[in-house]
Amino acid sequence: MTPVMAIVNMDGLHFSEHNKTFSADLDFSISGSSGNTQTEKAVLNTQFSWRAEKSINLVILGYKYGKSNNSRNVNRAFVHYRYIHQLNNTVDLEIFGQLETNEFTRLSYRGLAGSGVRYTVVKSEQNNAFLGLGAFYSKEKIEVTAGLTDDGIEEFSRANIYFLSKYNVSPSISFSNVIYYQPRLNKLSDFRALLETKFDLKINNVLTLRLSLDVEHDSEPSQGIQNTDVSYMTGLKLRF
Repeated sequence: MTPVMAIVNMDGLHFSEHNKTFSADLDFSISGSSGNTQTEKAVLNTQFSWRAEKSINLVILGYKYGKSNNSRNVNRAFVHYRYIHQLNNTVDLEIFGQLETNEFTRLSYRGLAGSGVRYTVVKSEQNNAFLGLGAFYSKEKIEVTAGLTDDGIEEFSRANIYFLSKYNVSPSISFSNVIYYQPRLNKLSDFRALLETKFDLKINNVLTLRLSLDVEHDSEPSQGIQNTDVSYMTGLKLRF
């Protein structure tokens, strides 16, 4: 992700790409099975970006839903806004905010706001890489669950460190990777991390086949929640 935790994939946000003032991407995946086991799963991510000479505004809306044997087992949503301003050829300023909810990690809501800088490590037609350094303030509410004791509202700040790379194998094939690391500032042993890998095969100027792998880790999740989530999807991306 696109995954949450102030984590978004920004492999297309480069100031060298001024061919469109406005662009929109629709990333949609659906899967299921029937018979002895009945499953349904759908993932929708929509990204809008507005470009100017020295700035980019980005809005991402995401929703994931799943059922197994007629019982819901995935239900999460988020909205993310990010403003990027180019300070010079190698450094960009970032300001971002996010709202999210996830029923199956007991997250009623999480709101956050932060800022940072993004350094260009590599920039070429074939390969782009960025290092991001910043921090954000977060407020979240954990749902009351029978037998558990960590419900309530918590407020804290985290560092936001990421490394993003995109490699174009050919005009129609590309790989992108992003690694996020977000330690809590007053307790470094409490951290969240994400590895996201995408393989894109461009079918035409509008349609792209996308394979993705996401690995999310929370060193101190809510009670009753596992530390690590792994998901993989095959889907289509539409660009307008």
